[in-house]
Amino acid sequence: MNISSVVVYAQSQQLTAVQTALAALPGVQVHAQTADGKLVVCIEANDDRDAAATYETIERSAGVLSMALVFQQTESNPDQEITPCKSPVVN
Repeated sequence: MNISSVVVYAQSQQLTAVQTALAALPGVQVHAQTADGKLVVCIEANDDRDAAATYETIERSAGVLSMALVFQQTESNPDQEITPCKSPVVN
């Protein structure tokens, strides 16, 4: 699983259309926006390849001026992640 966060810069007059287009993409959630066209977007993808394809789709969307990657993390197998150790109970 690949989880990332990006800031999308859109033409302000096309902000609503860009937000609607982004929200329609699989694994994409728009969390915030400003009146001047900045959107905070989170992306969940199956792997790095799917994430890269989503980045390209966003960058090529009508009304998008640019996109900046803010955070990216890949979990090779989320079901096998190590859980935090708990302190032993001392009597």
